[in-house]
Amino acid sequence: MKKILFPTDFSDTASSAFSYACELAKQLDARITVMAVYHLPLNDAGRVPPDYIQQMLQEKKQEILKKIEAFSESAPAERLDEPRADYGLFVAQEITDAARKEHFDLIVMGTKGQHNPLEKMLGSVTTQTMMQASCPVLAVPRDGSFQPIRHIAYATDFLPTDEQAVDQLMELAGDLDASVHFVHIDIQEKTREEEKEFDLDDYPYDFTEFSVVQHPSAVEGMENYIKKKEINLLALFIPHRRLWERLFHTSFTKKMTFQTKLPLLVFHE
Repeated sequence: MKKILFPTDFSDTASSAFSYACELAKQLDARITVMAVYHLPLNDAGRVPPDYIQQMLQEKKQEILKKIEAFSESAPAERLDEPRADYGLFVAQEITDAARKEHFDLIVMGTKGQHNPLEKMLGSVTTQTMMQASCPVLAVPRDGSFQPIRHIAYATDFLPTDEQAVDQLMELAGDLDASVHFVHIDIQEKTREEEKEFDLDDYPYDFTEFSVVQHPSAVEGMENYIKKKEINLLALFIPHRRLWERLFHTSFTKKMTFQTKLPLLVFHE
């Protein structure tokens, strides 16, 4: 993963996530493109002649590029590519379009959590980006600080479709010199053992362990596992589905995005 796209809204959360992205880029020997999406307030656009709109857009773009320059001034210059300011009303769509067209390997962005009813209903920009992106998305929590990534947990449901995500994950783990822990949270009937480990000699990937954790709550079970194993990064796979199925099956993803203090890496088919 050598090309990282970092969308920013210039918030404190974004600043914290950017520090994380810079450290990750150093560990991966990667470069970062900082991106911001802008638009004109509808009231402003409606009060000026149409031929003046283009001038306003150009001025706004230059303003955003200056903000990006100030935002990223603490980053090593050798880690930064040319910034981009993209016009658009739908932020997540602009981010994912840019990632697809420019063939980025990874999107890194901050996540604030769900603060209001509208965001809870529609999802944050981070969640929407996770759902739409053609490349992996790494969500860095607001209070997350960078630690060298040595242990990665991959949450799995034993699906054959894991293969593509795991291929990418193993490549990333190799670049980071990190161990991969495969874990499944079983929320069904508990057994006497709280955690059961499996030795899968014929599994086609190298991993530190393969575990099934019994817990009535998928989120709490995963959080317990993360603490016990000192995990630095949680990864999971979201297969492409119809919208309603996708929203239903990503409830775990949303909860982990907004509740955990651990960076969350999401893969798609």
